[in-house]
Amino acid sequence: MTNWKQITDYAALAGAKFPECVAAQWALESGFGAHLSGKNNFFGIKGTPGTTVSTKEFVDGKWITIKDTFKDFTGPYDCVKYLVKRWYKDYGGYRGVNRATSREECAELLRVEG
Repeated sequence: MTNWKQITDYAALAGAKFPECVAAQWALESGFGAHLSGKNNFFGIKGTPGTTVSTKEFVDGKWITIKDTFKDFTGPYDCVKYLVKRWYKDYGGYRGVNRATSREECAELLRVEG
């Protein structure tokens, strides 16, 4: 089972400026690695190829249950690297949260930018 230190190490290796923010996302999204949405998917990343599961989402002010496909990864590092590349670094016209000057600002950017 993955732990906080492994996730922060993977995040640093992948290029996250504040790897503890990646670990906080991991803890929140997966219950400290206990609840994965796809194979080695710790962040609820949707996509294919993947695993289709029932999930709850907050839509229009209420919780609904849907079936969706969550991306499968070959290992924990691949999942973390995918997340860091697309959310933390600049990617596809999106300004990544690595632009933050503190971990608090990084966390706030993650919150406001969804």
